[in-house]
Amino acid sequence: MDLRLPPRKRLRGALWLVCLVLAAVSCGKQSEPSIPPPPPRLRILAVGDILLGRKIGMLMEQSQNFTLPFRSMAQELAAADVTFGNLEGPFCEKPPYPSAGLVFRVRPRAVAGLVAAGFDVLSVANNHFGDGGRACMQFTLEHLRAHSILPAGAGMSFEDAHAPAIVERHGVKFAFLAYTYADRNDSSESCGPVIAGRNLASVKRDVATALQKADVVLVSLHDGAEYTRVVARETREFCRAAIEAGATAVFGHHPHVPQRVENHGNGWIFYSLGNFVFQQNTPGTRTGLLARLTFSGPTLAQVEALPVVIEDHSQPRLANLQESQEILQAVGLSSTLLWTAPDAPPASR
Repeated sequence: MDLRLPPRKRLRGALWLVCLVLAAVSCGKQSEPSIPPPPPRLRILAVGDILLGRKIGMLMEQSQNFTLPFRSMAQELAAADVTFGNLEGPFCEKPPYPSAGLVFRVRPRAVAGLVAAGFDVLSVANNHFGDGGRACMQFTLEHLRAHSILPAGAGMSFEDAHAPAIVERHGVKFAFLAYTYADRNDSSESCGPVIAGRNLASVKRDVATALQKADVVLVSLHDGAEYTRVVARETREFCRAAIEAGATAVFGHHPHVPQRVENHGNGWIFYSLGNFVFQQNTPGTRTGLLARLTFSGPTLAQVEALPVVIEDHSQPRLANLQESQEILQAVGLSSTLLWTAPDAPPASR
């Protein structure tokens, strides 16, 4: 800078020089390539049949502990980003609440256990959702939503029953659809309570619609012959159709025993997760599977099948090593880790 210039001009020149330097630094920073943050890793956990009525309902009432069935699993369930299961039996505002038999009516306060365990979505598309009639079905839908749990597979209209239950986590939207062999009023003309049925045309249409609203579609099916490892033909056809329509996974239940897992096309089918919270003693009914899917953003990165054992008082827990091997062998699996993407980190419990 020319020192012969007047002081005011020298100051103006110095300020101009500083501005040029700052601009150059700023341009340099802008030219550096920005590294996008890695996509979030999200875990979806799906369990099988949950019955909060009958004997366990009576025990919860007597003990005033409505989280009793989930005592050993609450932490595992709540740790997932989204937790899903099948609710067998409606919540009913008024008695009776049978402690035995095949009518499953559940006390409203039992929802506390589902909340404590972190359930986000529950299928109500099953053969017991209508056990309390219209009043209990409507109350259940409202009761679940009031406790921030989304019902799937049934509604007070055809549109509601077939609408996806959508949960968003870290910008990724997961849509859940649910169906059963025991459909009810499943027609577009119905105006009463509707339970979505096992229909190939319906699931293809519903999955396509859900994909317009969400990044990932997951389907639930309550179907199949009870107490057998053999997958029914109708079950297989429906599950494969759901995957071919664009679903990432299908979670099955109703046989009360776990069945095989299949990789079909670009998706995974858990034909039966078996029981989770349930009062039964028939061979195989006190074991089940948890389906755990890990996503990298909206992309599936890992698939696991975690064996569970159901103790007394309908309390599930993770199986130990020997129990796991026996449960996995019964459904034709050799490991809890079924698949992992090439760049995914190893599985962890």
